[in-house]
Amino acid sequence: TALVLPPITLTTEESQKSANIMSEINTYVDEMTTKFIMGEESLDKFDQFVDQIKKMNIDEALKMQQAALDRYNAR
Repeated sequence: TALVLPPITLTTEESQKSANIMSEINTYVDEMTTKFIMGEESLDKFDQFVDQIKKMNIDEALKMQQAALDRYNAR
């Protein structure tokens, strides 16, 4: 069975903020994933990787997604 996500919509402000945050995070995640897979970065540094993503405001981006989902569910 396929999972279908609800069609949530961010506000204009949320969309801009989320795009800025996620652009940087996605680039960082892509770079580090390759380094972890290729052995260029030790998996011992995975916790530092997660901490860096938190410093890049992933929690703020998640809150915006949650707010959009809450609005969808409240309709």
